Amino acid sequence: MGTVVIVDDHPLIRVAVRSLLENKGHTIMAEAGNGVDAIQLVRTHKPDVVILDLDIPKLDGLSVLTHFKSNQLTAKILVLTAGDPADFAARCLKAGASGFVSKSGELSEVTDAVTALLLGLRYFPSCTIHSPQENSGHTKNTPSSPLTNREITILRLLLKGRKNRDIATTLFISHKTVSTHKSRLLRKFNATNLLELVEVAGRGNAL
Repeated sequence: MGTVVIVDDHPLIRVAVRSLLENKGHTIMAEAGNGVDAIQLVRTHKPDVVILDLDIPKLDGLSVLTHFKSNQLTAKILVLTAGDPADFAARCLKAGASGFVSKSGELSEVTDAVTALLLGLRYFPSCTIHSPQENSGHTKNTPSSPLTNREITILRLLLKGRKNRDIATTLFISHKTVSTHKSRLLRKFNATNLLELVEVAGRGNAL
């Protein structure tokens, strides 16, 4: 489990995120409602993960990201924002974020994202990973349809050689759910077995 600093100017969001993460065993070290306080708190507490809103006062989230990147922050940054992923996810990736979750979706997705970041993975919408040019000329090395965030996380773990039960334990899901996602990945990559999936996904640089 990891240590986390939450940065959001809405107290109810901070309470909800804190509750979700603490229920999974993570430790919330501090909370901030603006960008200036966020920088100071992260310097002080040195968390594993920073959950960062973009629309915050004093210093906006993208500026905070830029500051962290220029100062070689070791913490992983998960952007949690109401901004449209199509507009902001790629910008956050370029600015140094390790993950992006939209508030328009299920807030519980934050727990999946934090788990992925602590494993050394990125967590972004598939539209960030695959450009339209890459997907328009589909080959066997690229998925036939966009991957969901959960599919991306599971595929990355499979590429690392992790087994179904290990993945299920890591992501707090059932073995059956992992098998279902793996079957979908096989179909999307037109692969007949796990070895072929790992080969084509890795060779195609899909992630």
